[in-house]
Amino acid sequence: MNESPVMPEYHRFDQALESIGLDLGASETHGSVCGLICAGASQAHVEWIEGLFADRPSNDLLVREARQMLGQLYLVSRHQVADDALEFVLLLPDDDTPLQERGQALVKWCEGYLYGLGLAGVSEQQFVGDAKEALNDISEFTRLDLDALEDDESFEAAYMELQEFLRVATILIWEELAESREDHKKNIG
Repeated sequence: MNESPVMPEYHRFDQALESIGLDLGASETHGSVCGLICAGASQAHVEWIEGLFADRPSNDLLVREARQMLGQLYLVSRHQVADDALEFVLLLPDDDTPLQERGQALVKWCEGYLYGLGLAGVSEQQFVGDAKEALNDISEFTRLDLDALEDDESFEAAYMELQEFLRVATILIWEELAESREDHKKNIG
């Protein structure tokens, strides 16, 4: 029986990346993967993943675990972003984590997402209307004042709203880039 891949657990994935010396955390990695997925450049994600592991021994068990978890992350994220059921979720620390740490992870997710889009050759000029505004907002989120975050209900609610906004914005950008992905497929096919 073939089981569908599941999203790696945030802290375990973060530790796996750290244990092999990658400078990317779980959220930034997920953001990068989502940006690459939305862009749809067929080889960009493969080349990026290969680059992450290029200087690491392939027979190292920690490297193999991190690589396997990254593969899971990619497959699950690809399914979630493309699925009409709107099941897409960001890989962020759980709600028991202090708000400042969750805010930092959200900022890193945004940085990774923008990096993934850029790595795949997507530029701001490809967007109009709501998608362009969403992209600009994501860029603004990378400059959040994390020192101002406090563990109280109003900041908690704002964090949840940002998380929901990013979820919807990712799907909006995925849809906006659908034509670009189709053109890319035709050009390489």
